[in-house]
Amino acid sequence: MKTKQIILFFLLLAWITPAAFAENDMKIAIVDMNRAINISTEGVKSKKLLEAQFAQTQNFLKQKEVELIKKEQEIQTMAMMTPELKSKKEQELMQLREELRRDLAKAQQDLRNDENRHTGKIFNELIEVVNKISKKKKFDLVLESRISQGILYSKFKTDDLTDQVIDEYNKLNKAK
Repeated sequence: MKTKQIILFFLLLAWITPAAFAENDMKIAIVDMNRAINISTEGVKSKKLLEAQFAQTQNFLKQKEVELIKKEQEIQTMAMMTPELKSKKEQELMQLREELRRDLAKAQQDLRNDENRHTGKIFNELIEVVNKISKKKKFDLVLESRISQGILYSKFKTDDLTDQVIDEYNKLNKAK
């Protein structure tokens, strides 16, 4: 992922005309997209929603785990079982363990998918806001803050647009 970001950065630099550098008034800005996603109103709502889903899923899985433990204890306390009954109970126990493993894997995947969907939607909307602000303020280049951290020196001043992007995004979503 980091390699892709570095390549993207150098492609962006190659895209900028040498004349822009010669003018010596190139306007560059950065935006911390992770912070914008996490602090924006929609990001906070999304996080709360995901936390609620996680808690609900965790309770469901905990109930299944309790059920599994009860079955294990039941088998241990029943000393006078026939081999057939013992085999049947152990089979049920194995099925419950496998079902719990599947439910856990599915819950983790569902949570990742929901988080990616929510974050992706917010990210795309933030990109639109970044574009709007960048055009309005006539920036030549806007970098994601993680990419800009790789720049050790630049004679060009960089402005941090993160707070403006968050404010504008929150205003847009308030209007919806």
